[in-house]
Amino acid sequence: MRTVVFTILFALPLVSLAHGGRLNAEGCHNNSKTGQYECHRPAEVKTAKTEARAVARTGARDYNCADFLNWEEAQATYKRAGGPIIDPHDLDRDNDGVACEALQ
Repeated sequence: MRTVVFTILFALPLVSLAHGGRLNAEGCHNNSKTGQYECHRPAEVKTAKTEARAVARTGARDYNCADFLNWEEAQATYKRAGGPIIDPHDLDRDNDGVACEALQ
């Protein structure tokens, strides 16, 4: 029993602190033992569509499908805002070119 307690109390902190090195802003560092560049956090990926949405939303109203009385209004707003290329309001969740399909 003492062996189990000893193992838990002393070995567990060693496992959790196995990486004592500092990471850069991307979560990477140079491994001093192997000389390789290693990353421990996945890089944040931003798509052009996501960036375009953020720019298009700046200072403008953000629409949801519930804001429209019918599909024609939703589709017109979707196309005016950039259609399938930008879709800043995310009215076309499945990217098929049709906004707010539930209103059809």
